[in-house]
Amino acid sequence: MGSGFTLEIPYDQIMLLVMALFMFVGAFRGWHREFFTTCVLVVLVMLLVNPLLAGPIAGYVAKLVRLILAFLQGGLSVDPSRLLERYETIDVPFDTGNPYLFLVIVLVGFVLLSYGTRTGGKDLSALSRILGGVLGLLNGFIVISLIRDYVVKYFQRETPQLAAAGSPPQLSIAVSGLPPSGLLGAGGQRLVLIAFAVVMVVLFGRMSEKRAKKK
Repeated sequence: MGSGFTLEIPYDQIMLLVMALFMFVGAFRGWHREFFTTCVLVVLVMLLVNPLLAGPIAGYVAKLVRLILAFLQGGLSVDPSRLLERYETIDVPFDTGNPYLFLVIVLVGFVLLSYGTRTGGKDLSALSRILGGVLGLLNGFIVISLIRDYVVKYFQRETPQLAAAGSPPQLSIAVSGLPPSGLLGAGGQRLVLIAFAVVMVVLFGRMSEKRAKKK
């Protein structure tokens, strides 16, 4: 039985892919929305430089999350003694001393909210699209860099040995447990055929509706 292999993904390739994606999206969003996103990302960079600013916020959010979980685990009971007892037993992966996971959650949530929402459709000038693409390129660089630094600092705070050793000389990402069969394996072939059949049925139905309206 084979032991498999590890697929290593170079960080430079990940960064270029993310930057290209953000540049492409930024060209469609325009420079106004991209500039707002850049301003928020700069604030998150400041929190990276000075984590003392993010520590109290992460601490308050951690307490709120623990309180909500204790309330839900108690069947919505508001008995103070039992609520406090459950509250003390609940742990969250971020707090005042290590706010970096909280910053990762905020960063990912903001990116999804910012790039997942749409505004009123208005025509963008060529200059707005060019500047939006440039700012999107910058935003992609900031996002991938912040995630890298937040994750590294989080594990350094969680593992004293890493903190004592300083910044790691190299950060590697490995993908394990890859299935031996590719996309067009037994299950993949069935999925592709089913999806193709559904698409053909929908297209045939739409064509039939158009012909019926013309008559």
